[in-house]
Amino acid sequence: MNNFLKNKHLVSRAGFGIHHNDIEKLKNISQKKLYQDLTSNSEYKPIEIEVYKITYQKYQEMSKSTDKKPVNQYNKDHNLAIGKAWQNLMINSPNQLQEKMALFWHGHFATRIQQSLFNLDIINIFRKHGLGNFRDLVFEVSKSPAMLNFLNNQQNKKAKANENFARELMELFTLGTGNYTEKDIRESARAFTGWSYDENGEFRENLKQHDSGEKEFFGKTGNFTGTDIINMILEKPECAKFITSKIYKYFVNETPDDKLILSLSETFYKSNYNIKALLDEIFLSNWFYTEKNIGAKVKSPVELIVGIRRILPMDIQNGNTIYNFERILGQQLLQPPNVAGWPSGIGWIDSSTLLLRMKIPSVMAGYKTLDVEPKSDDDLNMGRGEKKLIVNNKQNKITIHWESVSNILNEDLFALLLPNPTNKMRNMITEFNAGKSKQHLMISLMCTPEYQLC
Repeated sequence: MNNFLKNKHLVSRAGFGIHHNDIEKLKNISQKKLYQDLTSNSEYKPIEIEVYKITYQKYQEMSKSTDKKPVNQYNKDHNLAIGKAWQNLMINSPNQLQEKMALFWHGHFATRIQQSLFNLDIINIFRKHGLGNFRDLVFEVSKSPAMLNFLNNQQNKKAKANENFARELMELFTLGTGNYTEKDIRESARAFTGWSYDENGEFRENLKQHDSGEKEFFGKTGNFTGTDIINMILEKPECAKFITSKIYKYFVNETPDDKLILSLSETFYKSNYNIKALLDEIFLSNWFYTEKNIGAKVKSPVELIVGIRRILPMDIQNGNTIYNFERILGQQLLQPPNVAGWPSGIGWIDSSTLLLRMKIPSVMAGYKTLDVEPKSDDDLNMGRGEKKLIVNNKQNKITIHWESVSNILNEDLFALLLPNPTNKMRNMITEFNAGKSKQHLMISLMCTPEYQLC
Protein backbone atom coordinates (compact mmCIF):
# COMPACT_ATOMS: atom_id res chain seq x y z
CA MET A 1 0.00 0.00 0.00
CA ASN A 2 1.45 3.38 -0.99
CA ASN A 3 1.89 6.30 1.39
CA PHE A 4 -1.10 8.26 0.11
CA LEU A 5 -3.52 5.36 0.64
CA LYS A 6 -2.25 4.84 4.18
CA ASN A 7 -2.74 8.52 4.94
CA LYS A 8 -6.20 8.48 3.39
CA HIS A 9 -7.07 5.60 5.70
CA LEU A 10 -5.70 7.48 8.70
CA VAL A 11 -7.62 10.70 8.05
CA SER A 12 -10.81 8.71 7.44
CA ARG A 13 -10.61 7.01 10.82
CA ALA A 14 -8.83 9.55 13.06
CA GLY A 15 -10.82 12.33 11.42
CA PHE A 16 -13.61 12.89 8.93
CA GLY A 17 -11.80 12.26 5.67
CA ILE A 18 -9.61 14.17 3.25
CA HIS A 19 -9.80 17.96 3.17
CA HIS A 20 -9.61 19.45 -0.34
CA ASN A 21 -6.58 21.54 0.65
CA ASP A 22 -4.54 18.56 1.87
CA ILE A 23 -4.13 16.35 -1.22
CA GLU A 24 -0.47 17.16 -1.87
CA LYS A 25 0.34 17.00 1.82
CA LEU A 26 -1.04 13.45 2.07
CA LYS A 27 1.21 12.24 -0.74
CA ASN A 28 4.42 13.01 1.08
CA ILE A 29 3.88 13.23 4.84
CA SER A 30 4.59 10.25 7.11
CA GLN A 31 1.80 8.61 9.08
CA LYS A 32 3.46 9.63 12.34
CA LYS A 33 3.68 13.30 11.36
CA LEU A 34 0.15 13.30 9.94
CA TYR A 35 -1.18 11.77 13.15
CA GLN A 36 0.56 14.49 15.14
CA ASP A 37 -1.15 17.08 12.94
CA LEU A 38 -4.55 15.45 13.48
CA THR A 39 -4.03 15.68 17.23
CA SER A 40 -2.59 19.18 17.24
CA ASN A 41 -2.10 20.59 20.70
CA SER A 42 -3.98 23.78 19.96
CA GLU A 43 -5.65 25.28 23.01
CA TYR A 44 -9.04 23.78 23.76
CA LYS A 45 -11.88 26.19 23.08
CA PRO A 46 -15.45 25.37 24.15
CA ILE A 47 -18.28 25.82 21.71
CA GLU A 48 -20.01 29.07 22.58
CA ILE A 49 -22.74 30.81 20.58
CA GLU A 50 -22.96 34.43 21.63
CA VAL A 51 -26.49 35.11 20.45
CA TYR A 52 -27.79 32.29 22.69
CA LYS A 53 -25.70 33.07 25.78
CA ILE A 54 -27.93 33.42 28.83
CA THR A 55 -27.49 32.54 32.50
CA TYR A 56 -29.03 29.39 33.87
CA GLN A 57 -31.14 31.58 36.16
CA LYS A 58 -32.59 33.33 33.10
CA TYR A 59 -33.24 29.95 31.54
CA GLN A 60 -35.03 28.85 34.71
CA GLU A 61 -37.22 31.94 34.62
CA MET A 62 -38.25 31.10 31.05
CA SER A 63 -38.90 27.48 32.01
CA LYS A 64 -41.10 28.39 35.00
CA SER A 65 -43.27 30.75 32.97
CA THR A 66 -46.81 29.63 32.20
CA ASP A 67 -46.07 30.40 28.55
CA LYS A 68 -43.66 27.66 27.45
CA LYS A 69 -43.28 28.89 23.88
CA PRO A 70 -40.22 31.13 24.49
CA VAL A 71 -38.18 28.43 26.26
CA ASN A 72 -39.23 25.76 23.76
CA GLN A 73 -38.21 27.99 20.86
CA TYR A 74 -34.95 28.91 22.60
CA ASN A 75 -34.08 25.23 23.09
CA LYS A 76 -34.95 24.37 19.51
CA ASP A 77 -32.93 27.21 17.99
CA HIS A 78 -29.99 26.85 20.37
CA ASN A 79 -29.75 23.08 19.92
CA LEU A 80 -29.70 23.54 16.15
CA ALA A 81 -27.00 26.20 16.46
CA ILE A 82 -24.91 23.90 18.70
CA GLY A 83 -25.12 21.12 16.12
CA LYS A 84 -24.12 23.48 13.30
CA ALA A 85 -21.21 24.96 15.26
CA TRP A 86 -19.93 21.51 16.17
CA GLN A 87 -20.26 20.21 12.62
CA ASN A 88 -18.35 23.25 11.38
CA LEU A 89 -15.49 22.19 13.68
CA MET A 90 -15.66 18.65 12.31
CA ILE A 91 -15.27 20.09 8.82
CA ASN A 92 -12.61 22.72 9.44
CA SER A 93 -10.74 22.06 12.69
CA PRO A 94 -7.15 20.83 12.25
CA ASN A 95 -7.60 18.91 15.52
CA GLN A 96 -9.67 16.25 13.78
CA LEU A 97 -9.22 13.51 16.36
CA GLN A 98 -10.62 15.72 19.13
CA GLU A 99 -13.91 16.14 17.26
CA LYS A 100 -14.02 12.52 16.07
CA MET A 101 -13.46 11.24 19.60
CA ALA A 102 -16.09 13.63 20.95
CA LEU A 103 -18.57 12.17 18.44
CA PHE A 104 -17.69 8.68 19.70
CA TRP A 105 -18.34 9.67 23.32
CA HIS A 106 -21.58 11.42 22.28
CA GLY A 107 -22.85 8.02 21.16
CA HIS A 108 -21.30 6.14 24.08
CA PHE A 109 -22.58 8.40 26.89
CA ALA A 110 -25.83 9.05 25.04
CA THR A 111 -28.27 11.62 26.42
CA ARG A 112 -31.39 12.91 24.72
CA ILE A 113 -32.89 15.99 26.33
CA GLN A 114 -34.29 19.31 25.16
CA GLN A 115 -32.44 21.61 27.60
CA SER A 116 -29.93 23.21 25.25
CA LEU A 117 -27.67 24.58 28.00
CA PHE A 118 -27.20 21.05 29.33
CA ASN A 119 -26.56 19.75 25.81
CA LEU A 120 -23.89 22.37 25.22
CA ASP A 121 -22.25 21.49 28.52
CA ILE A 122 -21.97 17.76 27.84
CA ILE A 123 -20.74 18.20 24.24
CA ASN A 124 -17.97 20.45 25.55
CA ILE A 125 -17.15 17.80 28.18
CA PHE A 126 -16.68 15.26 25.38
CA ARG A 127 -14.49 17.70 23.45
CA LYS A 128 -12.39 18.74 26.45
CA HIS A 129 -11.85 15.34 28.08
CA GLY A 130 -12.36 12.97 25.14
CA LEU A 131 -8.64 12.45 24.57
CA GLY A 132 -7.64 12.70 28.21
CA ASN A 133 -8.23 10.30 31.07
CA PHE A 134 -11.27 8.03 31.00
CA ARG A 135 -11.56 8.26 34.79
CA ASP A 136 -11.91 12.05 34.59
CA LEU A 137 -14.36 11.72 31.70
CA VAL A 138 -16.61 9.30 33.61
CA PHE A 139 -16.78 11.59 36.60
CA GLU A 140 -17.43 14.71 34.50
CA VAL A 141 -20.22 13.01 32.54
CA SER A 142 -21.76 11.40 35.64
CA LYS A 143 -21.98 14.80 37.34
CA SER A 144 -23.25 16.67 34.27
CA PRO A 145 -26.83 18.01 34.41
CA ALA A 146 -27.52 16.39 31.04
CA MET A 147 -26.81 12.88 32.37
CA LEU A 148 -28.39 13.46 35.78
CA ASN A 149 -31.51 14.72 34.02
CA PHE A 150 -31.68 12.08 31.29
CA LEU A 151 -31.27 9.09 33.62
CA ASN A 152 -33.42 10.51 36.39
CA ASN A 153 -30.82 10.76 39.12
CA GLN A 154 -32.53 13.98 40.21
CA GLN A 155 -35.22 11.62 41.51
CA ASN A 156 -32.74 9.20 43.13
CA LYS A 157 -33.33 9.73 46.85
CA LYS A 158 -32.87 7.72 50.03
CA ALA A 159 -35.67 5.26 50.78
CA LYS A 160 -36.72 5.58 47.13
CA ALA A 161 -33.70 4.81 45.00
CA ASN A 162 -33.91 5.23 41.23
CA GLU A 163 -31.72 2.63 39.50
CA ASN A 164 -31.61 4.11 35.98
CA PHE A 165 -28.21 5.75 36.17
CA ALA A 166 -26.57 3.01 38.22
CA ARG A 167 -27.73 0.37 35.73
CA GLU A 168 -26.58 2.19 32.59
CA LEU A 169 -23.31 3.24 34.21
CA MET A 170 -22.31 -0.42 34.38
CA GLU A 171 -24.19 -1.93 31.45
CA LEU A 172 -23.47 0.68 28.77
CA PHE A 173 -20.82 3.09 30.03
CA THR A 174 -18.12 1.06 31.80
CA LEU A 175 -18.41 -2.73 32.16
CA GLY A 176 -20.90 -4.31 29.80
CA THR A 177 -23.35 -7.06 30.69
CA GLY A 178 -22.13 -10.05 32.67
CA ASN A 179 -19.68 -8.12 34.84
CA TYR A 180 -22.07 -7.12 37.64
CA THR A 181 -25.17 -8.41 39.41
CA GLU A 182 -28.64 -7.02 39.98
CA LYS A 183 -27.64 -6.58 43.61
CA ASP A 184 -24.68 -4.45 42.51
CA ILE A 185 -27.15 -2.21 40.65
CA ARG A 186 -29.47 -1.86 43.62
CA GLU A 187 -26.67 -1.13 46.07
CA SER A 188 -24.84 1.32 43.81
CA ALA A 189 -28.09 3.18 43.13
CA ARG A 190 -28.25 3.83 46.89
CA ALA A 191 -24.71 5.22 46.74
CA PHE A 192 -25.74 7.71 44.04
CA THR A 193 -28.73 9.05 46.00
CA GLY A 194 -28.44 12.81 46.36
CA TRP A 195 -26.36 13.29 43.18
CA SER A 196 -28.18 16.16 41.48
CA TYR A 197 -27.77 19.72 40.25
CA ASP A 198 -28.68 22.97 41.95
CA GLU A 199 -30.65 26.06 40.91
CA ASN A 200 -27.62 27.21 38.88
CA GLY A 201 -27.34 23.95 36.96
CA GLU A 202 -24.20 22.99 38.93
CA PHE A 203 -23.53 19.55 40.37
CA ARG A 204 -24.28 19.05 44.04
CA GLU A 205 -24.39 16.18 46.51
CA ASN A 206 -27.61 16.65 48.43
CA LEU A 207 -26.66 15.02 51.72
CA LYS A 208 -30.25 15.21 53.00
CA GLN A 209 -31.26 12.86 50.19
CA HIS A 210 -28.21 10.58 50.40
CA ASP A 211 -28.56 7.05 51.76
CA SER A 212 -25.67 6.87 54.21
CA GLY A 213 -26.33 3.28 55.21
CA GLU A 214 -23.98 0.36 54.68
CA LYS A 215 -23.93 -1.08 51.16
CA GLU A 216 -22.54 -4.24 49.56
CA PHE A 217 -20.96 -3.77 46.14
CA PHE A 218 -18.76 -6.21 44.20
CA GLY A 219 -18.62 -8.33 47.35
CA LYS A 220 -17.28 -5.49 49.49
CA THR A 221 -19.17 -3.80 52.32
CA GLY A 222 -18.97 -0.15 53.32
CA ASN A 223 -20.70 3.20 53.51
CA PHE A 224 -20.04 3.78 49.80
CA THR A 225 -20.67 7.04 47.97
CA GLY A 226 -21.11 7.55 44.23
CA THR A 227 -17.42 8.46 43.99
CA ASP A 228 -16.49 5.16 45.67
CA ILE A 229 -18.67 3.21 43.23
CA ILE A 230 -17.07 4.74 40.13
CA ASN A 231 -13.58 4.17 41.50
CA MET A 232 -14.41 0.54 42.30
CA ILE A 233 -15.75 0.03 38.77
CA LEU A 234 -12.57 1.47 37.30
CA GLU A 235 -10.48 -0.92 39.39
CA LYS A 236 -11.86 -3.80 37.34
CA PRO A 237 -9.81 -4.76 34.22
CA GLU A 238 -13.13 -5.64 32.58
CA CYS A 239 -13.84 -1.92 32.34
CA ALA A 240 -10.67 -1.28 30.33
CA LYS A 241 -11.49 -4.22 28.06
CA PHE A 242 -15.07 -3.06 27.48
CA ILE A 243 -14.01 0.48 26.51
CA THR A 244 -11.09 -0.77 24.40
CA SER A 245 -13.40 -3.11 22.49
CA LYS A 246 -15.82 -0.28 21.67
CA ILE A 247 -13.00 2.02 20.57
CA TYR A 248 -11.49 -0.76 18.42
CA LYS A 249 -14.80 -1.39 16.67
CA TYR A 250 -15.32 2.35 16.12
CA PHE A 251 -11.86 3.22 14.80
CA VAL A 252 -10.49 -0.04 13.39
CA ASN A 253 -12.89 -2.80 12.44
CA GLU A 254 -16.41 -3.89 13.36
CA THR A 255 -15.12 -7.47 13.54
CA PRO A 256 -13.16 -7.65 16.80
CA ASP A 257 -9.68 -9.15 17.05
CA ASP A 258 -9.89 -10.59 20.56
CA LYS A 259 -6.14 -11.06 21.09
CA LEU A 260 -5.38 -7.54 19.93
CA ILE A 261 -8.16 -6.03 22.02
CA LEU A 262 -6.94 -7.89 25.11
CA SER A 263 -3.39 -6.60 24.58
CA LEU A 264 -4.60 -3.04 23.99
CA SER A 265 -6.89 -3.17 27.03
CA GLU A 266 -4.05 -4.30 29.29
CA THR A 267 -1.98 -1.33 28.14
CA PHE A 268 -4.98 0.96 28.62
CA TYR A 269 -5.54 -0.33 32.16
CA LYS A 270 -1.86 -0.01 33.12
CA SER A 271 -1.84 3.59 31.81
CA ASN A 272 -4.61 4.42 34.31
CA TYR A 273 -7.07 4.85 31.42
CA ASN A 274 -5.06 7.25 29.23
CA ILE A 275 -7.29 7.54 26.14
CA LYS A 276 -4.72 9.30 23.96
CA ALA A 277 -2.12 6.62 24.74
CA LEU A 278 -4.60 3.93 23.62
CA LEU A 279 -5.26 5.75 20.36
CA ASP A 280 -1.52 6.25 19.79
CA GLU A 281 -1.12 2.50 20.11
CA ILE A 282 -3.78 1.98 17.44
CA PHE A 283 -2.99 4.66 14.86
CA LEU A 284 0.81 4.30 15.01
CA SER A 285 0.74 0.52 14.63
CA ASN A 286 1.49 -1.37 11.41
CA TRP A 287 -1.56 -3.61 11.79
CA PHE A 288 -3.95 -0.64 11.59
CA TYR A 289 -2.97 -0.23 7.92
CA THR A 290 -3.41 -3.86 6.87
CA GLU A 291 -5.76 -4.63 4.01
CA LYS A 292 -8.43 -6.22 6.21
CA ASN A 293 -8.99 -2.88 7.98
CA ILE A 294 -9.27 -0.77 4.80
CA GLY A 295 -12.87 -0.09 3.78
CA ALA A 296 -14.06 -2.27 6.66
CA LYS A 297 -16.39 0.30 8.22
CA VAL A 298 -19.65 1.86 7.10
CA LYS A 299 -19.60 5.63 7.52
CA SER A 300 -22.16 6.99 9.94
CA PRO A 301 -24.44 9.71 8.49
CA VAL A 302 -22.40 12.44 10.19
CA GLU A 303 -19.15 10.96 8.89
CA LEU A 304 -20.66 10.74 5.40
CA ILE A 305 -21.99 14.31 5.25
CA VAL A 306 -18.99 15.91 6.95
CA GLY A 307 -16.64 13.94 4.70
CA ILE A 308 -18.40 15.24 1.58
CA ARG A 309 -18.18 18.80 2.88
CA ARG A 310 -14.45 18.44 3.60
CA ILE A 311 -13.64 17.28 0.09
CA LEU A 312 -16.18 19.57 -1.64
CA PRO A 313 -16.29 23.15 -0.29
CA MET A 314 -19.82 24.51 -0.54
CA ASP A 315 -22.14 27.32 0.50
CA ILE A 316 -25.57 26.37 1.80
CA GLN A 317 -28.33 28.96 1.54
CA ASN A 318 -30.67 27.10 3.89
CA GLY A 319 -28.49 25.94 6.78
CA ASN A 320 -31.02 23.31 7.84
CA THR A 321 -30.64 21.33 4.61
CA ILE A 322 -27.52 19.46 5.67
CA TYR A 323 -29.01 18.60 9.06
CA ASN A 324 -32.13 17.28 7.34
CA PHE A 325 -29.88 14.90 5.39
CA GLU A 326 -28.48 13.55 8.64
CA ARG A 327 -31.93 13.38 10.22
CA ILE A 328 -33.42 11.22 7.48
CA LEU A 329 -30.36 8.96 7.58
CA GLY A 330 -30.80 8.50 11.33
CA GLN A 331 -28.06 10.49 13.08
CA GLN A 332 -29.06 13.92 14.28
CA LEU A 333 -26.54 15.51 16.63
CA LEU A 334 -27.86 15.94 20.19
CA GLN A 335 -30.64 13.45 19.43
CA PRO A 336 -29.35 9.89 19.87
CA PRO A 337 -32.22 7.39 19.71
CA ASN A 338 -31.89 6.15 23.29
CA VAL A 339 -29.39 5.57 26.09
CA ALA A 340 -27.60 2.90 24.02
CA GLY A 341 -26.65 5.50 21.42
CA TRP A 342 -26.61 5.09 17.66
CA PRO A 343 -26.08 1.85 15.76
CA SER A 344 -22.81 1.12 13.98
CA GLY A 345 -21.52 -0.75 10.99
CA ILE A 346 -24.16 -2.31 8.80
CA GLY A 347 -26.74 -1.11 11.34
CA TRP A 348 -26.65 2.16 9.40
CA ILE A 349 -27.63 0.51 6.14
CA ASP A 350 -30.91 -0.88 4.92
CA SER A 351 -32.47 -0.85 1.45
CA SER A 352 -34.04 2.60 1.86
CA THR A 353 -31.16 4.38 3.63
CA LEU A 354 -28.59 3.07 1.13
CA LEU A 355 -30.58 4.53 -1.77
CA LEU A 356 -30.89 7.84 0.08
CA ARG A 357 -27.17 7.91 0.85
CA MET A 358 -26.34 7.28 -2.81
CA LYS A 359 -28.64 10.09 -3.92
CA ILE A 360 -27.49 12.87 -1.58
CA PRO A 361 -24.29 13.88 -3.48
CA SER A 362 -26.37 14.33 -6.65
CA VAL A 363 -28.85 16.48 -4.74
CA MET A 364 -25.99 18.62 -3.41
CA ALA A 365 -24.66 19.07 -6.94
CA GLY A 366 -28.09 20.01 -8.27
CA TYR A 367 -28.48 16.91 -10.45
CA LYS A 368 -31.45 15.44 -8.55
CA THR A 369 -34.25 16.33 -6.11
CA LEU A 370 -34.76 14.51 -2.84
CA ASP A 371 -38.38 13.78 -1.98
CA VAL A 372 -38.69 11.59 1.07
CA GLU A 373 -41.03 11.05 3.98
CA PRO A 374 -38.97 10.02 7.02
CA LYS A 375 -40.28 7.37 9.36
CA SER A 376 -41.90 8.26 12.65
CA ASP A 377 -39.73 9.58 15.48
CA ASP A 378 -39.18 6.72 17.92
CA ASP A 379 -36.35 4.63 19.31
CA LEU A 380 -36.50 2.02 16.57
CA ASN A 381 -36.28 4.60 13.81
CA MET A 382 -33.45 6.50 15.45
CA GLY A 383 -35.05 9.90 15.83
CA ARG A 384 -36.18 10.40 12.25
CA GLY A 385 -38.80 13.12 11.93
CA GLU A 386 -42.26 12.70 10.45
CA LYS A 387 -42.63 15.67 8.12
CA LYS A 388 -42.17 15.16 4.42
CA LEU A 389 -38.83 16.49 3.24
CA ILE A 390 -38.22 17.88 -0.24
CA VAL A 391 -34.71 19.06 -1.06
CA ASN A 392 -33.64 20.54 -4.35
CA ASN A 393 -31.24 23.21 -5.45
CA LYS A 394 -33.93 25.78 -6.16
CA GLN A 395 -35.47 25.86 -2.69
CA ASN A 396 -32.35 24.85 -0.74
CA LYS A 397 -29.51 26.40 -2.69
CA ILE A 398 -26.21 24.54 -2.33
CA THR A 399 -23.30 26.02 -4.25
CA ILE A 400 -20.26 23.80 -4.70
CA HIS A 401 -17.07 25.80 -5.27
CA TRP A 402 -15.67 23.67 -8.07
CA GLU A 403 -12.94 26.23 -8.78
CA SER A 404 -11.48 25.48 -5.34
CA VAL A 405 -11.06 21.80 -6.19
CA SER A 406 -9.84 22.12 -9.79
CA ASN A 407 -6.57 20.47 -8.70
CA ILE A 408 -8.48 17.50 -7.29
CA LEU A 409 -10.29 16.86 -10.55
CA ASN A 410 -6.96 16.02 -12.21
CA GLU A 411 -6.17 13.40 -9.55
CA ASP A 412 -7.04 9.70 -9.68
CA LEU A 413 -10.56 10.24 -8.35
CA PHE A 414 -11.10 6.52 -7.80
CA ALA A 415 -8.11 6.24 -5.44
CA LEU A 416 -9.04 9.54 -3.82
CA LEU A 417 -12.66 8.71 -3.01
CA LEU A 418 -13.02 4.92 -2.78
CA PRO A 419 -11.30 2.60 -0.27
CA ASN A 420 -10.61 -0.31 -2.64
CA PRO A 421 -11.44 0.52 -6.30
CA THR A 422 -11.26 -2.51 -8.59
CA ASN A 423 -10.49 -2.44 -12.29
CA LYS A 424 -14.01 -3.68 -13.03
CA MET A 425 -15.45 -0.77 -11.04
CA ARG A 426 -13.15 1.71 -12.78
CA ASN A 427 -14.16 0.50 -16.22
CA MET A 428 -17.88 0.47 -15.43
CA ILE A 429 -18.00 3.95 -13.91
CA THR A 430 -15.68 5.41 -16.55
CA GLU A 431 -17.91 4.02 -19.29
CA PHE A 432 -21.03 5.39 -17.57
CA ASN A 433 -19.45 8.87 -17.42
CA ALA A 434 -18.11 8.88 -20.98
CA GLY A 435 -18.42 12.35 -22.47
CA LYS A 436 -19.29 13.92 -19.09
CA SER A 437 -17.23 16.29 -16.97
CA LYS A 438 -14.75 15.40 -14.22
CA GLN A 439 -17.19 17.08 -11.85
CA HIS A 440 -19.87 14.61 -12.87
CA LEU A 441 -17.43 11.72 -12.40
CA MET A 442 -16.61 12.91 -8.88
CA ILE A 443 -20.29 13.05 -7.92
CA SER A 444 -20.91 9.66 -9.55
CA LEU A 445 -18.20 8.09 -7.39
CA MET A 446 -19.76 9.61 -4.28
CA CYS A 447 -23.05 7.98 -5.27
CA THR A 448 -21.62 4.44 -5.24
CA PRO A 449 -22.09 1.88 -2.47
CA GLU A 450 -18.31 1.77 -2.09
CA TYR A 451 -18.21 5.44 -1.07
CA GLN A 452 -20.26 4.51 1.99
CA LEU A 453 -17.21 2.65 3.32
CA CYS A 454 -14.02 3.92 4.89
